[in-house]
Amino acid sequence: MKTMTQEQFYFCLDQILELRSRIKDTYTVRRKAQVIEATLAEEEQVSFDALKQFKENKESADKNTLESLSLLKKLAVQEASIRAYVPVSLYGKTIKATYQNLPVIYVTIDIQSIAIEKGTL
Repeated sequence: MKTMTQEQFYFCLDQILELRSRIKDTYTVRRKAQVIEATLAEEEQVSFDALKQFKENKESADKNTLESLSLLKKLAVQEASIRAYVPVSLYGKTIKATYQNLPVIYVTIDIQSIAIEKGTL
């Protein structure tokens, strides 16, 4: 079993929440880019500016996809760290993570997911 300090455990959970939020943001950007592309693709005639926008949109979407993949890898590492630390016998139970004066984080781990909720101060 991996060892972890209270601080490491707390900030690992906090990092998972942050990464999940950033990944969600990349999906939102990608969906907007797809809408723009679909709209341009249905036009009978496109201007040079529209063509330029299409190309810039494609480059941005490609960059966004790379960022998303990077974030997913980081997320997998953080989740693996939590799974390595928490014994299987505690799966399904809610664990309360605290650190100094920061908001409480509640985590419930099961075989297929890690549910995390941040409390209030």
